[in-house]
Amino acid sequence: KVAIQVAALDSGLGLSGSANALGAPIRFSACLLAEGIHVEGESRTVTIRITEVDLSTDDDAPGPLADAIRKGMIDTNNPATLMGNMMPLPPMITRAEGQEVVIDLMKVPRIEKDEPLRAVLAAATSYVCIAGIDFEADAIVLRLGLLPGGPKEAALSTARAALTPVVRYLWPEGRP
Repeated sequence: KVAIQVAALDSGLGLSGSANALGAPIRFSACLLAEGIHVEGESRTVTIRITEVDLSTDDDAPGPLADAIRKGMIDTNNPATLMGNMMPLPPMITRAEGQEVVIDLMKVPRIEKDEPLRAVLAAATSYVCIAGIDFEADAIVLRLGLLPGGPKEAALSTARAALTPVVRYLWPEGRP
């Protein structure tokens, strides 16, 4: 059983909760900070920074995970590196190092498999996209950016979005 609470903090999005892991009750908390969407070529990446990570467990909790938490053997200063080393990451996570996890939105399975959706998303985010994410009181404030990849990237994304269906029609797969 896992219980998670989400709260807006001045410095980011706060997560806290509890879970049973390897037979031990574990309590955790962290602050998540998300940067805006970075536009470069065909990728649209979001960097999420994980800070203020805290892990705790009961003094008498059994198991190696509980022992490691009590002895401070888990590096909570670099949670992304820990995640990247402990489990296989999905292809949409292009980097997990230190405190940063980088997600390529174009590699999200639903977007990656749907070429028209991918083309429209790439073209749209080349003109306007989220440049920053801030938290004020209990609100999430999205800052929008105009031409985040520059005018050349906007023109190239629009051309790809417009021409890809035509090319697919004229040269279907399997035909030279």
